[in-house]
Amino acid sequence: MLTPRVQKAEVESQQYAVVLVNEDQFNQLMGRPAMRQVNSRIVANEMYQRYATLKRRTTTAAVLLLVLVAGGLAWVFAPQPAIAMVSKLPWSKSSTLPTLYTGASFSVTIASLESADAASDAAARVRSLGLPAFTRRSPGKYQVHQAMVGPFASLDEAEKTQRHLGGLGYRTARIFVDESLRTAPRGERPLETSASDPGVLLLGAPDRLSLVFEMQSEPRQVTSARPDSSTLQIDAGPMPSPAHPQQWSAPDGVHLLHTVSVETLAAQGALHYVRARIALPEFAKANVRTEGRRVYVDLTWPLEEEERRARKRPASMEVIQDPRPVESAAAAAPKPGTLADEARYREAIAPIHRRISEVRPFLMSAVQSGSTDVFAALDQTLASLETALSSMSVPQAEAGQHQLLISAVKVARGATDPGFAGDRQAHAQKAVTMFEGAMAAPVVIAAP
Repeated sequence: MLTPRVQKAEVESQQYAVVLVNEDQFNQLMGRPAMRQVNSRIVANEMYQRYATLKRRTTTAAVLLLVLVAGGLAWVFAPQPAIAMVSKLPWSKSSTLPTLYTGASFSVTIASLESADAASDAAARVRSLGLPAFTRRSPGKYQVHQAMVGPFASLDEAEKTQRHLGGLGYRTARIFVDESLRTAPRGERPLETSASDPGVLLLGAPDRLSLVFEMQSEPRQVTSARPDSSTLQIDAGPMPSPAHPQQWSAPDGVHLLHTVSVETLAAQGALHYVRARIALPEFAKANVRTEGRRVYVDLTWPLEEEERRARKRPASMEVIQDPRPVESAAAAAPKPGTLADEARYREAIAPIHRRISEVRPFLMSAVQSGSTDVFAALDQTLASLETALSSMSVPQAEAGQHQLLISAVKVARGATDPGFAGDRQAHAQKAVTMFEGAMAAPVVIAAP
């Protein structure tokens, strides 16, 4: 487009102004209508590009719509088992599960020794009596190895065990309280619960955890199985009524278990059993025990190297605990002057052991018969054994074992007492277990 310019023409006598304009300006000057240009900037190639772009966009939208419709139909008509399988994956619910309730635990310390082997054998002796014994290394600068029983969910259970151990000769047994998990933070989520649902509590104890199931009533049957390396399954029952399905996760910082679930199993005769499934690491060790209405699951780490050595020790090197405090353990080491007394004691106790071994098989059959004549005959034998044991001179190193044997005889006499009003068979079985623990291999107190 030309730009108007004004040029000056030099004439000899006159000067004229010359104005240069383009076509549009000239039409405007003359009052003519302006001409409208059509498609002045569009060429044939550009028209094809626009058509191709529009076609691509239409095709993409159609494909996207088809995918969305197909996905929606697949979701609506998907089979229910597949959906249920996805919902059971561990990561699909972990963030929404409520956290297990936690509380303080109560254990009973029966011995504190400087020798790890002596503490392990002390716990083994108590386990032979049917009590849940374990060992631990105490914290602090001056470490000792302790043999303990438990843990329990209530102080009443711990005190009852303490009194029982006192009757077996462990008179220095003391109660230990562990509150490491009592105030653990937890996430709340409402659950549909009723009086028929079992209560679940997680306890922290020295070097272990204990998961407690509080049942509606005392279960007559409790079985445990490990269907795979990371699952522990427990069935307990029968229960009066079914329980609601529930599920929990472990508190933050707890590594010996992941999740816990509870459901009801229907059995023949309209009976209901509670099935608990515990997801735990492959390396975790689990032990199941019952205390009345409570079912305990004790979870521990793999055995330490010193405990493995103690288990591999030959039977001829049996070691028993000194039930006294660790301060007096050094004084309990055998002195040269006491070796002869110990030899005489073992010679004198040998015929009593043989007589108990002869009588012990008849104890269970006697209580099953219920005959007063059989009770009287067996009690006469047990009374003579108790008299002989009570009159013996016992070396200090054998005091705990000897007292346990006397207690076992008294329990057996109680089971054959005609006026006994409790469970005779359970009382007799307790006596048999105590005899087995008291008549183990010869005892040697380990020097520190």
